[in-house]
Amino acid sequence: MEKRIHKTSLFVAILIAATCVAGSAAYTVGRLTAQPSAVANVDILRILDKIQQRADMDVELTGMANRFAQELKSRNEQLEGRARESDAMTDLTERQTLRDGLALEKYQLSEWTNMKQQEADREQALRLEGLYRSIASEAEKLALHEGYQYVFVYDGIAKFQLERQSQMSLTQQVFEQFSQRRVLYAAKADDLTEKLILRINNARATPNAPTAAASASPATP
Repeated sequence: MEKRIHKTSLFVAILIAATCVAGSAAYTVGRLTAQPSAVANVDILRILDKIQQRADMDVELTGMANRFAQELKSRNEQLEGRARESDAMTDLTERQTLRDGLALEKYQLSEWTNMKQQEADREQALRLEGLYRSIASEAEKLALHEGYQYVFVYDGIAKFQLERQSQMSLTQQVFEQFSQRRVLYAAKADDLTEKLILRINNARATPNAPTAAASASPATP
């Protein structure tokens, strides 16, 4: 009786093991026969250089910076003029009162300058985030239209940006940028850069109308 039970248990164990091996083999075959994903690439630097949204953003930010610089210059000139007036005063009490007031105004101007710089930085960050979202949104639409599952940023051709005034050595700067590169080669046939530039510019020019690429007939799979 014990031998029969032992043989039965051994048979069940062998059956389970065979089932697991068969399942693993079927999974492996399925993985090997799966169709590869379609991958495209874009040159993000060329996109940023050619899209109208980036140009408009730069014009607006430059205008803001110029207005701030002009206002700061005007305020500084007013303070300097009043400081010269205090030098000509003969009454020591009045001179000291004016200079104390000027010292407070200079401090307030310094605080105002810091606040404006933070506002400008925040505004630029928001504009850049919006720019990224526009690029990503149009890249998604284009990828779906062209039949791609992934769109990578081709950074293999980007030049190394070196700052000699940085505390980091030039060697460290190159190595850091080198280690951040992800795509070293991208086929020209799968480059969607120009099509994406066209989509983004068309979407900005006619926000309520379909873009040229979107209105074209879908690609045959």
